[in-house]
Amino acid sequence: MFIYAGIDEAGYGPMFGPFVIARSVFAINDLNPPSNDGPPDLWQILDRALCKKANDRRQRLAINDSKKLYSPSTGLARLERGVLTMLALAGHTPNTLDQFIEAVALDSESRVPDILWYTDPAGGPTLPTILTDGQLAITRAQLTRAAVEANVALPHLCAAIIFEDRFNTMVKATRSKARTAWTFIGRHIYEVWQAFGQHHPWIVVDRQGGRRVYHEQLEQMFEHAEVQLIDESEDISRYRVTHADRSAIISFEVESEINNLPVALASMTAKYTRELLMTRFNAFWKSHHPALKPTAGYVQDGRRFLRDIEIHIDRLNIDRSALIRAR
Repeated sequence: MFIYAGIDEAGYGPMFGPFVIARSVFAINDLNPPSNDGPPDLWQILDRALCKKANDRRQRLAINDSKKLYSPSTGLARLERGVLTMLALAGHTPNTLDQFIEAVALDSESRVPDILWYTDPAGGPTLPTILTDGQLAITRAQLTRAAVEANVALPHLCAAIIFEDRFNTMVKATRSKARTAWTFIGRHIYEVWQAFGQHHPWIVVDRQGGRRVYHEQLEQMFEHAEVQLIDESEDISRYRVTHADRSAIISFEVESEINNLPVALASMTAKYTRELLMTRFNAFWKSHHPALKPTAGYVQDGRRFLRDIEIHIDRLNIDRSALIRAR
């Protein structure tokens, strides 16, 4: 069995809304672990059901970097089709946002908090938000057939959802947004190791920012294991971790969604999760300010949004540290 995992995030920079770091883990039952050259091409293995293109003449499911499948003008349909279809392969078919969060939440603090702008007694919106159940049924059936034929499973599709209050508390404690992100990236990596280390997984993390060296962080995480450097180049930082009968390749790669389907799916899952929660966020504020223009939460527009809701923050006696992200 070959275990192939991907980790990616959405919402690292905004003023408002959650920071989401997701992982997907695929198990290919008839394949041995690859050499240092790289993992298999899952798009090719699942070619009957999956592709990279947003508009495929064969109507296959598009799995790609979320930035290639989503924009405010095109909407959530492509992300929704991909994430909800893949989540069904992992054994979950949620009907509401609350059920979706319950299915993907990494831990109890990733579940919807008891905060005014995220609370919905009905658990809504209803899923799917844009597609129909019939449309999803077709893609789910196509993917299931292809996965059965290729002997591919999706044991993990989950997300750490770091809401504003938790984010601010952790950034204050670590004095770094990057260290806060690493806390959850590291947890994803370690959980793959714990669950599948005996199968020698290949774990790919989307690399952002200027960091190229992860050796020390991995040694701290795997204190009883040997961490061997494979590559530290401009685009890839790759290591082999070994302990007793367990080992893993851990690869931090620039634009890793292009070549690694598990990272692309993690990117889509993180973005879809964040956008659904921002729908709830905007609906709350609009209920207090009907003329309010929604926000995606990013800094430039976030400043405008903050000016527009200032009066309501004070009127509702809202703690700003639970609403506005520190960095």
